[in-house]
Amino acid sequence: MTFHNTADTASAIADLQEKWPTLLDLDRARAVHKTHQAGASFRTLARALNCSASLLRHLNLAAQAPPLEQVLARQGRISIRELARRAKDNLALRADKEHKALERQRMQACQDVCRSICDWLAQERLFKSDGELIINDSRRQLADAEASGQLPPHPPAPLGSSMETIIERLRPPRPVDDGIVPLAWYAAWLMRWVYFALPDSLSRHQALGLALKNQIEG
Repeated sequence: MTFHNTADTASAIADLQEKWPTLLDLDRARAVHKTHQAGASFRTLARALNCSASLLRHLNLAAQAPPLEQVLARQGRISIRELARRAKDNLALRADKEHKALERQRMQACQDVCRSICDWLAQERLFKSDGELIINDSRRQLADAEASGQLPPHPPAPLGSSMETIIERLRPPRPVDDGIVPLAWYAAWLMRWVYFALPDSLSRHQALGLALKNQIEG
């Protein structure tokens, strides 16, 4: 969250109010954008400048157009309205690229955890048929925990710990019986460390789904 100095914001509004009648449209757009970034709301500016908030939002958008587009507006080759439209398209394109980049990163993290799951099952010397049962049970346990709000507590591992450290630290108490460890125990262990390996529910379930597919097809 960005905090702004109230006195500085008021000074910026007063300065813009004084210069407003003499500014060209593009200069108005840049000034509105700068003053808005300083903490002034569009409603406050609208009252001070005696214009509509929607116009100021329009100008604020125009100020965020690419430099070349602003040059065209300065030369009178495109209108401020067209400049704002191009700025809106450019911002949408940039947001789409950022979204796709984040989605690629998220899917890469899912695939990394999927490999960790498969490696973990192999290290525990579990058959793939058992791996299917463990992953399915873990998915069910995770869904139940999410629905009931009973997700695992904060991980007992320092921030930045390796996957191996997290997995080992989250090992549940081993059941004492005839020496055969129930698959439900492995499922509870898997659910706990996958929960802390990924930051959101969608990624966790996707990683488990990828691992399940690997067990079935492998």
